[in-house]
Amino acid sequence: MNSKAKPRARWNGRFAAPEQHAEKRRMILREAAQAFNDRGYHNVSLDEVASRLGITKTVFYYYFRDKNHVLLSCVEIGFELAETALAEAETRPGAALDRVVAFTRLYVEGITSDLGACAVLTDLTSLHPSDLDEVRARQRRFGRRLIRLVKAGVEDGSIEVEDPSAAVSWIVSAPLMLPRLTALWGETGAAWLADHYAEFTRRSLSRAG
Repeated sequence: MNSKAKPRARWNGRFAAPEQHAEKRRMILREAAQAFNDRGYHNVSLDEVASRLGITKTVFYYYFRDKNHVLLSCVEIGFELAETALAEAETRPGAALDRVVAFTRLYVEGITSDLGACAVLTDLTSLHPSDLDEVRARQRRFGRRLIRLVKAGVEDGSIEVEDPSAAVSWIVSAPLMLPRLTALWGETGAAWLADHYAEFTRRSLSRAG
C-alpha cells in the first residue's frame, strides 16, 4: 500500500459514462461519512454534503433515496472493508495467529483508506429500527467469525488469551480512531501503521508475549 495518501477525487463532471455511477456514489459516501464523523449525523444536512461535492440535491437524490439510505450505505462500506479483510485472512496459510495478524493488517489498511471514514461511524442508532436490527445482526455474525479464528489459535497453541471475545473486541475497536488522527501518523504512512498494528497484535496474542 502506498505510504502517501492518494489525492481525493472531486466531482468535476468527468464521470459521464454509466459505468462511473458506482464511483460517483462512493464519492458521495466518502464525503457524507466524513461529515457525519466530524459533526454528527443529525447535525449534517444532505444540502451540506451536496455542497461539499458541488452538486445539487436533485443530483444527490439520483443516487440515494434519503439520509437514512446514505447512512446505511456508509455502514455497508464499513462492513465491506472488515469482511473482505477477514475473508482474505482466513485463506492465509500458517497458524491461526498468522491469520489474525493478517486480518489486523488488512483491516487497518482498509480503515485508513479513502473510504475508511465509513468504517468508524458511531451514529448507528440513527438508522431506521429495522435497518439497525440487521446491522447489529451482521456485526454479531462478523464477531463470531473472528472469535472462532482466535479460538482456533488457542487450540493450535499459537494464541494465549483468557477471553477470545475480549481479544476480538480489542482487535476491532483499537484502530477505529485512526482516521481521525492522521496528524499523528500521516508522516509515517498507512502502510507503516498497518504493519505496526499487526505486529502489536502478534505480540499481544502470542504465547511468547
